[in-house]
Amino acid sequence: MKTAVKISIVALFSALCAILTYFTKIPSPTGGYTHIGDVAIYVAALLFGSQIGGLVGLIGPVVTDLLVGYPRWYVTLIAHGLQGVIAGFARKKNTLLQFVLTFSAGVVMSLTYFGVNIFIKGLAPAIASLFRDVFGQTLISVIISVPLAQAISKRIEI
Repeated sequence: MKTAVKISIVALFSALCAILTYFTKIPSPTGGYTHIGDVAIYVAALLFGSQIGGLVGLIGPVVTDLLVGYPRWYVTLIAHGLQGVIAGFARKKNTLLQFVLTFSAGVVMSLTYFGVNIFIKGLAPAIASLFRDVFGQTLISVIISVPLAQAISKRIEI
């Protein structure tokens, strides 16, 4: 794939991620917010692999964090960057593996925030945030992303 095409794909999915994150964010009582912006990360990773997924995970969520004033955007870089890279390993795999790997990527993202939240918020709020991230954000995003990416991949040659 040509560099210009890769840059365009990363830009498109990063923008989609930022838009989905910004317009679907639900503030959390423990800080941060829940959203479905991860759908763009997962779809990019499933269609184009770890490199594109990782870059989308680095750019899209951080843009939103900066727009909304989320103070721990630097954690977002690590959490969502890893999420995109790990989800990219599911590219061209069977449906079960796509669900497992994308869900695992979301758990890694959630655990990254959890590790930081323990020190910032304390154990109880960090556990509440972890459950919100895994079940309110990751699970829903995975359920949307895998069938969506499969439908797209059947209609275009990647």
